[in-house]
Formats: sequence, C-alpha cells, structure tokens
Amino acid sequence: MKELYTSMDSSRIGFYKSVLDEAGIVCFIQNDAGAQTLNVISPIFQPTLCIVDDSRYDEAIALLKPHHYPETPESTAEWTCAKCNEENPAEFEVCWNCETARDGSSAKD
Repeated sequence: MKELYTSMDSSRIGFYKSVLDEAGIVCFIQNDAGAQTLNVISPIFQPTLCIVDDSRYDEAIALLKPHHYPETPESTAEWTCAKCNEENPAEFEVCWNCETARDGSSAKD
C-alpha cells in the first residue's frame, strides 16, 4: 500500500479514486469516515487516497497529474475578434462586444 494524495476535500479524493478505478488501479480511501465524523483538521485524520499495488505508483501519479496540475492555456495574450475587431482578454472565449466566439462562429446559436 502506498499513499498518493491527502486532502480534506473529499470530492477531489473521490474524483481521483474514480480516475484510478477507471484505469484498473486498485485503490481505497483511508480515513474517509473518520475525518467527517470527527470534524478534525489534523493531517493524521484527513482522507488519504492509497493504492494497493506499489508497483503502479508512477502510473497512478501520471494519471492524476493532469487533473491536479491542469495545463495552462497555450496563449495568454489578448485576441482580436474576427467580426468586430475588438480586443478581448485571453480568458474570454466570446467577444465581449458582439458575442462572437473566439473561433469566429456565432455564440448565440
């Protein structure tokens, strides 16, 4: 048994478990009920995602890494709307002025 991830965020732990289950990696959540029942912040009582087969640790980490550290968008630069030529922040997927999608399609469809 090897610990992968510890957090008080039980929804994240549950999501990570489902990712590993889908990949066929046998895992379990240790301290799941105890942390909720005791309402204690101490790390020794926090829910911990563990795998049974230590030899699959690197594979498990590789599967979880994209979810834990999402890739940043390729471009952080502003973009110009193809329809109205208005400048838009990089985070916007739709033009603030005319509501045209970043790729040029109509966002109202």
